[in-house]
Amino acid sequence: MASSKIKIFTLILKSIPKEVAKVDPFLKKVNRSIKFGETQFHNLLVATTEAVNNSIAHGNHKDSSKFVTITAKVFKSSIKIQVHDEGEGVKPEDIPNPLEDKNLLRENGRGIFLMTQFMDNVTFERCPQGSNVIMMLRKRKTDR
Repeated sequence: MASSKIKIFTLILKSIPKEVAKVDPFLKKVNRSIKFGETQFHNLLVATTEAVNNSIAHGNHKDSSKFVTITAKVFKSSIKIQVHDEGEGVKPEDIPNPLEDKNLLRENGRGIFLMTQFMDNVTFERCPQGSNVIMMLRKRKTDR
């Protein structure tokens, strides 16, 4: 009988841009437990990378004394990713729509949009020690 036990993986990053390179190998390790296909793994990687980039740049303002913590909880047929930083948090409704003509050429503003497009659920929450982005992705049988 298959175990329904939750597996938890954690990665702690310094708030410097080069730390983002650690997200890919971390998620490949996590993916050995859930075995997402190529498309879903790509979606997970892009969304998580965007969340980490935002946490480092906007949440912690690239302050190397602050940290970003990624927690991946792997369930039987889904994954929940929490990206925690020490910042004030974001209100997604305050971010301009990247699809509006006036925003198409902006360098920033696409991260949250990508997260919401690639994941099944994305929530933002403020907590006493910072803020969290919580994303969930359900495994699909049609993914290759």
